[in-house]
Formats: sequence, C-alpha cells, structure tokens
Amino acid sequence: MNELILIRHGETDANRNYVVQGRFDNPLNEYGMKQALETGKFLRQRKEKIDLVFSSPLKRAFMTARLILEGMQTKKSIIVHQNLIERNFGDYDGQKITDEYADLIKHGTIPNMEKNEDLELRVFETLQEICEKYPGKKIMVVTHSHVIKAILVRLVPGFTYASYLSNCSINYLRYSNGEFFVRKYNISPITV
Repeated sequence: MNELILIRHGETDANRNYVVQGRFDNPLNEYGMKQALETGKFLRQRKEKIDLVFSSPLKRAFMTARLILEGMQTKKSIIVHQNLIERNFGDYDGQKITDEYADLIKHGTIPNMEKNEDLELRVFETLQEICEKYPGKKIMVVTHSHVIKAILVRLVPGFTYASYLSNCSINYLRYSNGEFFVRKYNISPITV
C-alpha cells in the first residue's frame, strides 16, 4: 500500500490573470512562493513524514516542491517525472479562461488538446508505476490542476474538469492492490 499526497503548484501570474498556461514554463509569483512555504509548514505541523518527492518538470511545480520541503524543514531529493507535466491544452494555451473554455474542455473540442481519456490514462499509469516501483512508501507529488483532476474526475462523484482546485491544494490518496482511493481532496491550508 502507498499513501500519496498530490499537491497543485502555487500561484503564477497566469493563474492570477485567468490565463491557460498548460505547458508554458511559468515561474511562481511572490504569492505562490508564500503559498508553497505555508503548505510545507502545514504539513510539518501535521507531522507528515514523506519518503519520496516527485515533481512535474515545469518550474512552477518544481519550485513549489522545493519550497514545501523548506517549509517542512526536511531535505529530500526531488525526482522529476516527465509524465507529471500539465495537460497539453492545444490551441487554448495562453488564452483567457472563459465560460466557453470550460464548455470546450467538458466536450473535449479544443483543437490539438490532449483528450480527457488520454490524460487520465497517462496520469493513472504514471502514478501506478511510481507506487509499484516504491511499494509501502508515502509519496508527495507536486504537479498541476488537470493532472490531479484526471484522478479526481474518475474517483470523486460529481467532480469535473470545471471543478475548482486551489493553488497548493492538498489531495490525499491511497494506492492498494492496483486501485486508487481518494481519502480527502482540495484541502487548502493557505492563510497568507
């Protein structure tokens, strides 16, 4: 059995301005850095012990992982995994998030966008591979909104790709006998 803590990266300027950033390699803004540090402090106060840390290759996720570890006052190597990268939003990358965007995501009709089923398969296979390689470990994964949503839409009734997932939200999962179980999701410990 594995315990997984999936954490969305901290805020970027694109998040603040409601712009789809997808695979653009944007850094955290100042508030996002504070969010990440506070998330680490929250995990430290809860006495969370992490065996392994994985991150998306994009700098906003990697910076978040590094700052969370700093807030936890623990030193761990961060393992970058290419398949934890954010969804490819195709022709919508760099555009404003609107009601039309939510509808296009729901119906999977954005040209050149990674389809829901492809995203979900990628995420499930990647997390399963990590858990199978490191059995019995508590693993923190710092990644992106749609990567986490790919799990939640399958496992949480009523959760959709349009559901809100806050920056630095914490999502607790368990992996056992080839299956994932959501324990808690979209916990936002940020008070800054």
